[in-house]
Amino acid sequence: MRTVVGVLLLVGLFAGYPHAGLGQQDVEFGVTVGGNWVTMDSPGASPDGYFSFTGGFVARRPVLGGLSLQSELLLTQRGAEIAADSAGSIEYGAVYLQVPLLLHVEAPAVQSVVFHAEGGGYGAVKLFERQTPGNDINVSLDTGASFFQRFDAGIVAGGGASFTIAGQPFNVTVRREWGLPDVARDLQDQPFPAAPLPDEGKTRAWVVLLRIGL
Repeated sequence: MRTVVGVLLLVGLFAGYPHAGLGQQDVEFGVTVGGNWVTMDSPGASPDGYFSFTGGFVARRPVLGGLSLQSELLLTQRGAEIAADSAGSIEYGAVYLQVPLLLHVEAPAVQSVVFHAEGGGYGAVKLFERQTPGNDINVSLDTGASFFQRFDAGIVAGGGASFTIAGQPFNVTVRREWGLPDVARDLQDQPFPAAPLPDEGKTRAWVVLLRIGL
């Protein structure tokens, strides 16, 4: 809990502090919702992916011209689907509080549509885990085992477009996220031996976001 509070305070300071050299430009705020296609990059294994939801808040501070600093606070899920030896599968997942810090670059408007690119990094802390059986596999998921490390971090890159409908700004962004550390725990006793999560893996995700207010 102290880690979560610390992350929230850091984001608030980043968004609100008047950094030298950035002038007195107003910080823009918005909300974002979207979906992830999540999987893992694991040596010697080929986990499948699955769809999950994401959402949170965005703050953007103009720097110079079309260049802005952007911070986000998101609830997002990472994980992978593992097929069983015989039939069925298990979706291994962990919900993270994720804080991306990005550079956001906008191109000149084309008929009221503004295209953009953004990239940077993120840090994340795990809030809780969930496992879901798929395709009629018959297992008990109430094991209390933890399959994912507490922290994750990685690289973000993507792009999209902004437009206005009835005076309300909207932004659609597609981006790719690459986790850098190994987030899979090496369990000595796998609770689901028919469909075990690999003991080594880095998060991977395709993310589609709709932002409102930016």
